[in-house]
Amino acid sequence: MAKGIRSLLDTVIQALPQVGNLGLLFFLLFFIFAALGVELFSKLECSDERPCRGLDKHAHFKDFGMAFLTLFRIATGDNWNGIMKDALRQDDSSRGGKINLMSVIAPIYFVIFVLLAQFVLVNIVIAVLMKKLDESNQMMTDDTELDEEIERQSETDAHDRDYLKQSLLDQKDFD
Repeated sequence: MAKGIRSLLDTVIQALPQVGNLGLLFFLLFFIFAALGVELFSKLECSDERPCRGLDKHAHFKDFGMAFLTLFRIATGDNWNGIMKDALRQDDSSRGGKINLMSVIAPIYFVIFVLLAQFVLVNIVIAVLMKKLDESNQMMTDDTELDEEIERQSETDAHDRDYLKQSLLDQKDFD
């Protein structure tokens, strides 16, 4: 049991550089979408006449820091559709025959972010960890086979003491 946990821990440690690179990619994605979210949705307001379903004091795009945290909330799947519906609401400035582009931009923004953050990048991190785990299992199998070969050589040497010495000398001659 402890050997399996140790193997898993070693695998995670070996995968840290690649997962770190993916973490930077996540950060870049969040940074770009947070800046874009502040630009697009910073003027959204909630009131008694127009209550919000997803946006509140803990999730909004009024400043960069909260936009970043709101995107983390969206990436975890926590009420992202409620936040998107709040972003779809008509502003008072868009009344009077003007076309509201938010009804087009908001779904594109949120769907692209959810697809990239929830499905693509998370699965890439899992794939990296699975690849490293597979490599670690292969190395453990190779080590086990090597140990078995050494044990077999030792058993043979117990009956013929010069066999192991001779096989090592033969191997040394070829190197």
